[in-house]
Amino acid sequence: MDALVRLIETATLDQRRETARLMGKAPRTAKGLLRMAERALARAEAAIAQARALLPPPRPVACGPNCPFCCHVRLTASAPEILLVLAYVDSHWDDDSMTALMRKVANLDALTRGKNEAEREHLRLPCPLLKDGSCAVHPVRPLSCRAVASVDVAACRRAHASRMAEGAPLYEPQYQIANGVGYGLYAGLADAGLGVENVEMNAALAVGLGKPGLARRWLNGETLFPLS
Repeated sequence: MDALVRLIETATLDQRRETARLMGKAPRTAKGLLRMAERALARAEAAIAQARALLPPPRPVACGPNCPFCCHVRLTASAPEILLVLAYVDSHWDDDSMTALMRKVANLDALTRGKNEAEREHLRLPCPLLKDGSCAVHPVRPLSCRAVASVDVAACRRAHASRMAEGAPLYEPQYQIANGVGYGLYAGLADAGLGVENVEMNAALAVGLGKPGLARRWLNGETLFPLS
């Protein structure tokens, strides 16, 4: 258990230091910002793999493709993570797919803007980035998504059916690691004098899809996204 605590602490502190180092020196670039976000996700995944070796889940983690039960809640992330998702969509979607996604996002935004977490859970509306029941941005999904790892898909199905009135058994070390790396990311941004806003995913997609240059504008101190 001590080794697991040290692992979480190390991942958190390393992320803070790296974020501050990469983002605290000139010139700050959009490419550098997105690369920093990618490295944060990679750090979380590496630490999660180490945690599973140190303290294996009681049962195999059940999360995988075509398992969207947890993708019907209010999702927040840091601005760099949001910008990474936007960049991924821009480079992987064709014009028709982008138009369809924008329409889906706009419809969801009209139903959910300003609603709190409990209200969103009751609505049980799917993330607009789901495609055929799977995450279409899985390689760059935010830390908030990576934090959730269930060991019982049947419990997830019941939680979804009950509009989250029932819970599902999670692999706690994964939750702690993803949140720790997220804290390190936010702390490092603050150390570098950058924004630490917590952004709701769909609202950010509504204002950010199809708009180039957002990372540069954010680095220049512009508030781009509605705050959560």
